Amino acid sequence: MPGEDDSPATSNAHANLGRCGSYELLVELASGGMATVYLARKARSRDAPLIAVKRPHRHLASDKGFLSMLVDEARLASSIQHDNVVKVREMGFDNGEPFIVMDYVEGASLADVRKELSAVGRAIDSRFAVRIALDALAGLQAAHVLHDDKGKPLGIVHRDVSPHNVLIGCDGSTRLTDFGIAKAADRVQTTRTHEVKGKLAYLAPERIDKRRMCTVQSDVFSMAVVLWECIAGRRLFRGDEAIETLQEVVSAPIPSLRRIGAPVPQALDDTILRGLSRDLETRYKTAAEFADALTRASGGRMNIASPAEIASLIEALFGERLRVRHANIREALDDGSDVGHVLEVSGLNPRPMPTAEMREREKIAIQNIAPAAPSARYTFGAASESLFQRRFASPRVRIAALATVAVLGLVVLVGVLARKDKADAAHLDQAPFAEPTMRRVIVPLPFAATHVTFDEQSRDLSPPADVAAFEIPRESGARHRITALAVDGSKAEAYVRESEGVARPEDQGFTIEALETYAEEAQGTPTANGNLIELPPTKNGVKRVVRPRPGPVRAAKDAGAPAASASAQAPKPVGTVKDGFTKLR
Repeated sequence: MPGEDDSPATSNAHANLGRCGSYELLVELASGGMATVYLARKARSRDAPLIAVKRPHRHLASDKGFLSMLVDEARLASSIQHDNVVKVREMGFDNGEPFIVMDYVEGASLADVRKELSAVGRAIDSRFAVRIALDALAGLQAAHVLHDDKGKPLGIVHRDVSPHNVLIGCDGSTRLTDFGIAKAADRVQTTRTHEVKGKLAYLAPERIDKRRMCTVQSDVFSMAVVLWECIAGRRLFRGDEAIETLQEVVSAPIPSLRRIGAPVPQALDDTILRGLSRDLETRYKTAAEFADALTRASGGRMNIASPAEIASLIEALFGERLRVRHANIREALDDGSDVGHVLEVSGLNPRPMPTAEMREREKIAIQNIAPAAPSARYTFGAASESLFQRRFASPRVRIAALATVAVLGLVVLVGVLARKDKADAAHLDQAPFAEPTMRRVIVPLPFAATHVTFDEQSRDLSPPADVAAFEIPRESGARHRITALAVDGSKAEAYVRESEGVARPEDQGFTIEALETYAEEAQGTPTANGNLIELPPTKNGVKRVVRPRPGPVRAAKDAGAPAASASAQAPKPVGTVKDGFTKLR
């Protein structure tokens, strides 16, 4: 069973590994910064299957915080009975040191799969990546909805969804493991204030910013990152330092897979981008909802890899190393045990030495099921490609959408005229249910914004997001006005037209103005330094001081020219954004 480090598929036999409680340690599977995982077996029991024993390093065995975390892991994981979660059998102590006994999963972690493919410039085919993600999401959903015996939700959130904790077995099934830092309503070990746990590049943005929220949607975001990276063959958020990685999670552009050259269907690309949305109103609410959307976007189960195909990928990548592991098991079982019987009761197949033909088939299999990794880089500037950025990019699609809106408008008009002569009271008596009075509109933005206005509505986005959702009256028109403020104070404005629930810019797209451009017209108070203007504080009480842009506008004001004259010479907007591209003036 893969464990803590980046290469758990590699096994090494060690003589005299000894025992842990009533278990005989056979082979060291992996060792990381916190614990070592061993392949083990119940001592003096002929029909005992192989299991995995997780044993913390000695310097942590007496750490109360770590011990509490280990207790949580054993308690939470043992309560989740699901085929896509690694089962924890028991927790014990050996000479005062704790250990956990888990089912042994023969295979490799997703981190190892990606590492092997990356070494040869390949990625995971989208059919295979979706199959892996669906299994992991099924395990997450089982944990998220778990109740106690009295029907009370346990409120489990994994909080550490990453490729290292996604195990892919030789049976083609994917399982989640390591609930060591999982959050539950009644967990023993609590996270200290402002302490961020989990692998940084897979944290959801709401766990990093001032909200410090951690919900099932946080696990959905992490799983979307894992899926994006499988298909892209590279990291999504990457920084040389921890703080850089965290900053990228909160505000860095999130490119679409198709934009970087990945051969995925448009619907699947959009689905993954929605799972990566920083706006909780837009992101999928549950793991099950994300899984259903992935299945539909893939075109149904027929377009998703089967467990047998996943098993062939593991065999092609790790068959040789697993044969070495079996040899180590035979060497470790020096008590006269029948190795064939041990493998049989453990549900494992014997691994004979391969022939030249078998090795050649494995090499060809990798080429057939693992496409070349996309080579395109993030070259489209500082604006993220939002969820529905490209849905109406084609002129033909736009014309079809406008025609659909026109037809729908005509149908609605005819319906209204047909009912015009009916009495309102009679109409109310006949209607058993009131029609919905609101509808939702998705608004793609040109950059990660902190504040958005949509007609008369206004929203703060925390953390900044490049897409927002608004509920508007059902009878509202299709044309709206959008204003968005970026982190650096830049302002984007546009008139947008709604189609199929998505509001897209008209004409030249968003007009973007730098802060100093529109600060000239702000009703600010000059500071002691006459070159600065102090603006009214924000709603959060943040003081704003800007330096006006020098030029004709400033000169006109200093000369006492009329306001209209100064306005006529105002600096032009710095550029426009349309379809995700910025055009400078």
